[in-house]
Amino acid sequence: MLSFPVLFFNLLSIGMLLSVLVAVWKVRSKRAAKELFITVLFMLVWSVTSFAEMVSYTYFFKVLWRNICQIGVFYTPVASLLFCLAYTGYWRDRQKQIGRILYLYQGVGIFLVGTDFLHHWIRNSITLVNSSQFSVLVVETTVLGKFLISGNFFLMVFSLVLVIIFVATTSSSMRKQSYILLLGAVIPFLYAMAKVVSNEQFLQILPISGVFALSGLFFLFGMYRFDLLKLAPLAREQAFRFLGEGIVICDGEGRVVDMNPAAKELLDTDMGSVEEQMYLQIPRWGNAVRKNERASFDFTLNGKSLLAELYPITSKTTEVIGVITLIQNITLLKRRTLELQQRAEIDGLTGLYNRQTFIEKVEKQLSLTSGLSHLIYFDLDHFKQVNDQWGHRCGDAVLQSIGAILKVEVDKSSITCRFGGEEFAIFSSHKSREEAVAFAEHLRRYVENQVFNHEQHSIRLTVSLGVSSGRSTSFDQLYREADDCLYEAKKAGRNCVRFRGKPLDRA
Repeated sequence: MLSFPVLFFNLLSIGMLLSVLVAVWKVRSKRAAKELFITVLFMLVWSVTSFAEMVSYTYFFKVLWRNICQIGVFYTPVASLLFCLAYTGYWRDRQKQIGRILYLYQGVGIFLVGTDFLHHWIRNSITLVNSSQFSVLVVETTVLGKFLISGNFFLMVFSLVLVIIFVATTSSSMRKQSYILLLGAVIPFLYAMAKVVSNEQFLQILPISGVFALSGLFFLFGMYRFDLLKLAPLAREQAFRFLGEGIVICDGEGRVVDMNPAAKELLDTDMGSVEEQMYLQIPRWGNAVRKNERASFDFTLNGKSLLAELYPITSKTTEVIGVITLIQNITLLKRRTLELQQRAEIDGLTGLYNRQTFIEKVEKQLSLTSGLSHLIYFDLDHFKQVNDQWGHRCGDAVLQSIGAILKVEVDKSSITCRFGGEEFAIFSSHKSREEAVAFAEHLRRYVENQVFNHEQHSIRLTVSLGVSSGRSTSFDQLYREADDCLYEAKKAGRNCVRFRGKPLDRA
């Protein structure tokens, strides 16, 4: 006769399984809930029939309940595997075909058990063993029976492997959910292994209903504590894994607790070395993480331009408990921005600054300096004749050559531009007045001695230059004086330099 504790434990376990079944039914519209419901249903069939066998006193009823129990025995592993597939998302488009094949295959064992004329194919004998506390059936299976039962263990092992892979590859934020799933799957497997190894003569005191109830409790805990079957955590997990932006999560003490694959690729690092990279190579990032502050900045790493945006993570009590960093690859954006900026600032023919950009940069430089500034303003003498005689293509080639000369001859601290047409300008604020005039004369001589070749034409040109100097806060003032000096140089016969109207004669 069954003792009260054994009876109570069995009934309590079956009640727990019913509670799990009802809870899963309430969320049946959630992802993988249908598969979990079917799994728990077969567990319940297995548990109820096992209990019914346990409380039966006659050989006939014990065998009857044992035979019905095989529905749960053979179909629970299939349902468990399908639940694991549905939850993890593996082989999503083949899950229905896999289910049909496995249910059909496992149904062979149930069919053999349930038929009198084929029963001997799966079982050699069934013996009722009596003890002082309870009586049990000991079944001796055939080779075919052992083969079919081994299929159950294969499915259980395969389910475990799937869950272990999922746990190993999922993010830290999903690990708690995954551990619940792993525990729910591994407990029945360990019980079944122990029971088979003992030839079903051991662990009779611990009914399968209790084991399934324990698994069910884990599933219930996961559903209500970690949103096991809700779409939002799964969607967040998928977004975390497959989002193109890098995501790095740090705790309140600045330790990296998780990062997605995109972050590993963008930063060319892994979990083991990302903290060192954060604090040593990108100290601005590390400082922002330590302060748990909202920040946004860009940085260059391994030839890539990256944008980091930091957001504090707050608890329900608004306490900052960590920082999440979003990382974007803005290399292409930076390149396009630079190209657009160059198109807006650079003269397309000569590669020098255009007029508007030149004026803006000179105005800015004038606002930063209180010393002497110089503007050299010049144009090409009789340039119209070049266009008229050899064509505009030749004229463009000459202008390109002038631009190339200025890029080589003018120092990097000066600002150079094509002011318009055949007019050019050079601004500097680090030379003396004499040095500015001397450079203008050097440039005049250089162009005079230069031969410009285009196709089969050899062209010689001269330039007229005006130089203005002063402690001016206005570009217009420098420009008016330089333009007046250039006008004086033209009146003087061209190919010369004029400085505030005073001649600097050609050598």
